[in-house]
Amino acid sequence: MDSNKRRHVGHRRDNTVLPLAAGVAVVAASCLTLFVKALLKRNSKPTQKQGKGREGGSAPKSPGAGAYVRGMREREYVRLIPDVEMLSLQSLLRRIQKARGWQFRDDAARDQAWARVLATAQSAAGGAWPLDFTPNDVTPEQLQALCDAVEAEFLGGLLAEQVRRAGRPRIRVVLGVDPRDPYSWLSGLHEDNTIFVNSNRWREEVSQDNPLVFEGALCRSKLEALAHTLGHELTHAVVLNFFPAMDASSPAYTPDDKHGPVFMWLNRRLFGHVGHASKRLFNT
Repeated sequence: MDSNKRRHVGHRRDNTVLPLAAGVAVVAASCLTLFVKALLKRNSKPTQKQGKGREGGSAPKSPGAGAYVRGMREREYVRLIPDVEMLSLQSLLRRIQKARGWQFRDDAARDQAWARVLATAQSAAGGAWPLDFTPNDVTPEQLQALCDAVEAEFLGGLLAEQVRRAGRPRIRVVLGVDPRDPYSWLSGLHEDNTIFVNSNRWREEVSQDNPLVFEGALCRSKLEALAHTLGHELTHAVVLNFFPAMDASSPAYTPDDKHGPVFMWLNRRLFGHVGHASKRLFNT
């Protein structure tokens, strides 16, 4: 009897444990299923960090998702640059930074580069420029030397190299009257790589007492203002010669007379310029 009782009790114990174990297993499986579903649902939603894929702004929008408006902040207009164009621009920027030896975020290095441009321009080899030049006294050789100095310091010579490889006309600077617009602009780039510097706009004074704020840069001499102006035009030349398709039809470059998001983004990184070209007015 004792033996049978023990077997009976043992049998009852087994029947109790098995249903409990099965129940626990079912509950655990259900919880695991719910956890996996919740995890998959969470991962399927883009987070704010996942949306950031470029320096200077949030996730890019597809072309046509918005229109460029002058005065946009960088974090707004950078979204209008298509991914394929931004990748090309970033790749070129890395090459330029390597060639010139300093990063676009290095404000001190940029200031030193502008100082070297002015020192070179005032030297005999650089054209012996006076700080307050008179347009009638400027020679073509002086203009070319100044443009070459800006290109070498800020673009590392890569633009000149690209022009040679493509078999395009050399970038040259002409002082005179731009037939397209003789009064409004300080300068302008033509399709044949000619930069017109409008002599009508360079007869006004630029000095310590009457400086010119050129796209965020405070210029205390006419020579300094001209150097920054050539930098602006070289930004256009970069797009024209490295990315001709972008220059011709990109919705991120062509708006506002080719001063759209691509131009604004490059001009800031290459030369430290902010603002917009249409506001380049001499103080009076």
